[in-house]
Amino acid sequence: MEREYQVALYTSDPVLIKSYYGSYDLDELAEARDGGYARQPVTFALVRTGDGYMARNVKPVIFPEATAPWGAITHMALLVAGNRGFCTPLSASIEVLAGETVEIPPGELALLIPQERCNCCKKEPGHSA
Repeated sequence: MEREYQVALYTSDPVLIKSYYGSYDLDELAEARDGGYARQPVTFALVRTGDGYMARNVKPVIFPEATAPWGAITHMALLVAGNRGFCTPLSASIEVLAGETVEIPPGELALLIPQERCNCCKKEPGHSA
């Protein structure tokens, strides 16, 4: 199964509010901007695991060439709806200067997406109380 999302880059921790099921509201003011930056589409191949899904990018994710510095990129997020998604800090920040691009090779963006469950009863979403 394949699903398409967007990848966004951030210059600081963008997490505003953790939701009931584990995704986050993200602060768009922390997102890289200007200098040719744009969110990029990513297609994931999802493989069901015992406790959710393992997702890996099918194609390279290539951000456009920076026309001005983007600053130090410290976080990356997989956006599932608008500014909601799953966010992670990078193991080391990336300083993106004018003339540079950011590329994520196929299979390098790997996510374990847990099965969503209600926090009160541990059942899957959509269950009746």
